[in-house]
Amino acid sequence: MLKKLPIFNHIAAILPHYTSEGDTTTIITTDGKHTSTATSIRTVLRRLAHSRAMDLTALRQHTILATGQRILQPLPIAPGLVLCPMKTRIPKIAGDTSTGYINYHAIMGVAENNLNSYQAVITLTGNTDIPVYWTSTTVKKHLQSAKLAMSCTAQSPDSHPNLMPIAQKLVEIIYDILVLKHGKE
Repeated sequence: MLKKLPIFNHIAAILPHYTSEGDTTTIITTDGKHTSTATSIRTVLRRLAHSRAMDLTALRQHTILATGQRILQPLPIAPGLVLCPMKTRIPKIAGDTSTGYINYHAIMGVAENNLNSYQAVITLTGNTDIPVYWTSTTVKKHLQSAKLAMSCTAQSPDSHPNLMPIAQKLVEIIYDILVLKHGKE
């Protein structure tokens, strides 16, 4: 069971998965390890955004403007974590999601798959293959949208996700000092 989310740039995929316990979410890390949780994908995404002090709805609106894509927008949550939506399963029950999210930065390749009902396979770091129901052309189109969203919303590529809250707090402190200083004069 998942108790704590992995570090942003260690997440390779967040996928819906059916188990004997029902509908679950599997998080795959860049080293190929799988962790399951009973938490829904939607909740995992909200927790990731919350940990970055982000509003997921506002992020989606911003990526709609950047990509022109109204549904299934990529989510540039942090440097090293740009989540691309991919159709990874057929839901068994109405209301279950069919969409998983693949980290753009963890993708090593995309190939056609003619062997079964999956039309393409995405290869991730850690030698993990993710079969998807979309063609490789559709997958590549979504990856281009992710690249566009990343370029329009990205922070500095060399920034470290753990430093952002510290930098924000320092700005607040400096602002408070300046306000106090100018308030006394």
